[in-house]
Amino acid sequence: MNALSGDTSLFAEVDDKYGVYMLKELYELHNQGHKIKVPTLIDEHGNKGWIEVDNVVSFGKQPLKRITLATTRLYVEATEGAIIPAFGHHLFSGRKENINLKFKLVKELKVREDPRHNDTLLLATRIPLNLSESDQADFDFGFALGFFLAEGNFKYRKHKNTKHSLAKLKALARKKGMTLQKYLEFMTNIERACLSVGQSDFERGYIDILRMRFKFSKPYKAKHSNAYTLCTSDLSFFRMIKDYIDGFDSYTKHLKNEAYNRSWKFLEGILYGFLAGDGSYYKKLDLFRVNMTANYKLRSDLIFLSKALGYDAHLHNGSFEKSPSSNNYYYHLHLNIFKTYHRRTALGLVRERIKKIEDVDEKEAFNLILKPLYPENDKRYVFNHLFFTAYGFLVSDAVKTLDRSVLSYSLLAPVLG
Repeated sequence: MNALSGDTSLFAEVDDKYGVYMLKELYELHNQGHKIKVPTLIDEHGNKGWIEVDNVVSFGKQPLKRITLATTRLYVEATEGAIIPAFGHHLFSGRKENINLKFKLVKELKVREDPRHNDTLLLATRIPLNLSESDQADFDFGFALGFFLAEGNFKYRKHKNTKHSLAKLKALARKKGMTLQKYLEFMTNIERACLSVGQSDFERGYIDILRMRFKFSKPYKAKHSNAYTLCTSDLSFFRMIKDYIDGFDSYTKHLKNEAYNRSWKFLEGILYGFLAGDGSYYKKLDLFRVNMTANYKLRSDLIFLSKALGYDAHLHNGSFEKSPSSNNYYYHLHLNIFKTYHRRTALGLVRERIKKIEDVDEKEAFNLILKPLYPENDKRYVFNHLFFTAYGFLVSDAVKTLDRSVLSYSLLAPVLG
């Protein structure tokens, strides 16, 4: 049985809009008649495109295997009969890049104690979102959004509007050319948005970026602390947050799919804004270390943002850490984000050894069936079966009995510098 966990997240294009979806969500969307595409490898030159999904098949609850990679600790969960492109140690060898697309069932993958001898999988170094580059303003807006994800929260109105306050609001609405009702919908019930900042945020120019695009009040210093609080009642800031972020606290905040449809500069700004708030940059290692609240959805957002922008995200074991203010212990997630790949890449792909394969509980399992790119008599027929999922893993949608005469192919391309 060829299937992945329904909890597997992947980039998809639904009704011409990009987003990150779980397979079980795509199953529902397909049944509702939505047009779905996923990113695929389309030829021997490493070109990637978006191919329409012909069907999404449900197999109910199935026992799954978790395949974890050795360097990034990223993983995918699949049935033992799932077909995975697995590669030998001669993946990139000789005077030409030689990519051996040799497919294996999950139960056939070679895994030993020393990962150097294990099978190798391929990951995409960047997902091909077709977006405009845009400008510095979009980067600044994205930066403010990412900084709020890391350090922001809303303060809500505690009291209902009085006749006096409604009269003031009506006057403000008139200035914006809006009715009072429309203005109240625009304003929502948020009183202000506040950001926790430190002295270094002022010194590094982060606060200047925020103030360039939005109106913030004078920061005030917290008692017995070196931290500051920076607040704003700027309605345009409220609306941007509500347009692109769901959730209400550090455990639930995450990106809406709308964020992936604006521009490259906007996405870059979101990632840099978050890293400015919750990341520490190590220049010698060329990486950001992120220590964050146990918000797995947001961690997934950061990995997909990294994958979209061509950065290299690595998972690390979480840890319990003591809060200095409450003396309580909280579980934190750890993530490294490299600005560039330090492993050998070719054709927009990077190879990585499998670290381990382990059993997981039964979960709902699904398979995407793609519309074929090439006829069966074309040597590129193998590409009909490939797509990227689970943080850019290359996987197959083939549902027929494994045929090694078809699902085995060598790709030749010039060496990349």
